[in-house]
Amino acid sequence: MINWNNIIEEIKNKKGTCITVDPTIWNLDNPHYLDIFEKWKQANFNLSAIKWINFYPEKDFAFYFKNDILKLLNLKGIHRCWISQIQPGYYAPWHWDVDDNEELYKKEGIIRYSIFMQNAKLGQIFMLSDDIYHTYNQGQILKWKDYKEWHCGMNGSMESKFLFHVLGH
Repeated sequence: MINWNNIIEEIKNKKGTCITVDPTIWNLDNPHYLDIFEKWKQANFNLSAIKWINFYPEKDFAFYFKNDILKLLNLKGIHRCWISQIQPGYYAPWHWDVDDNEELYKKEGIIRYSIFMQNAKLGQIFMLSDDIYHTYNQGQILKWKDYKEWHCGMNGSMESKFLFHVLGH
């Protein structure tokens, strides 16, 4: 069994990779990034409140639980995985996760999962297509219908929200 609390404890004070609307952090050679950003501007999103932090295995946290994830999700392998954190007062507006290595992953197939790393707190919301998750349990697994589904996360609570994401095969 994966101890999500220990993993959160390991990363909660680390810097991670901060994702904002700053164009210098995006691969602007990939037109999908600009397409999503333009949609955000057209919708008049509060760009200063768009921020989430990604943590990557072996860079930001020890991935000692990789075999547990493979077994839990019945995967043969992992293309990539990461933990996303949304701090109080921030959000990740509607988007799909652009991945520069998508064509490589397609060769083996792509299955996507997200796992809630903590119990829901009032004000923490995750939306995946038409589904809204505001009450959930630690360890609850979401299997995505399509790895490119549009999704959104926001945090109006008093503490950070963490999700574990996997693209596997």
